[in-house]
Amino acid sequence: MAARWCLWCVSATVAVALLVCGVPSASAQRKKEMVLSEKVSQLMEWTNKRPVIRMNGDKFRRLVKAPPRNYSVIVMFTALQLHRQCVVCKQADEEFQILANSWRYSSAFTNRIFFAMVDFDEGSDVFQMCFVLAMTSGQMWNHIRGPPYAHKNPHTGHVNYIHGSSQAQFVAETHIVLLFNGGVTLGMVLLCEAATSDMDIGKRKIMCVAGIGLVVLFFSWMLSIFRSKYHGYPYSFLMS
Repeated sequence: MAARWCLWCVSATVAVALLVCGVPSASAQRKKEMVLSEKVSQLMEWTNKRPVIRMNGDKFRRLVKAPPRNYSVIVMFTALQLHRQCVVCKQADEEFQILANSWRYSSAFTNRIFFAMVDFDEGSDVFQMCFVLAMTSGQMWNHIRGPPYAHKNPHTGHVNYIHGSSQAQFVAETHIVLLFNGGVTLGMVLLCEAATSDMDIGKRKIMCVAGIGLVVLFFSWMLSIFRSKYHGYPYSFLMS
């Protein structure tokens, strides 16, 4: 009798636990679906008015970076204000607008792909996010072309991580350039902090020296890669 009572208590406890735990899960799922539906509806509304959605920092973080998301957003980062005097930005914007319009009015249009832009003067904080480093190091080229990670010489066994031509690259090369871009960026951040921080002068001097060192070292390595791919390039910064 006692054994049956214990078994019944355990079964009842498990059933109650499953019931209690299942309610928040279902509620959370419904909330997730509602948030996703609102985001897609908002993007569709803006796209119907203008194929290229203008975003500031808040919109970018909420609609591009934050989950949930079952769609992709092709974002162009630009600086179109007159005082920026960016002629290339205007030319690129014209081509981007044509591309977005072609997609918007094509028969293949779906609510899974959207076009957007972030102007520096409307969302400068977005330009400071680290994912930009990945894109400037060639990650999109890897995604499109699908190159090998590195190349191993079948005769010597030597592994090359940097492609010898300016017309191609390896995935490892992207990671290396990403690291170098990050080093230069960190150095610039330290220099800016050293110039504007309220810390004592000793710490600011250390930050300044460290910043200069990072910029010089990583930018020098960056130029070394550039020279190895563009044969005959005559310039160097620190080391060849």
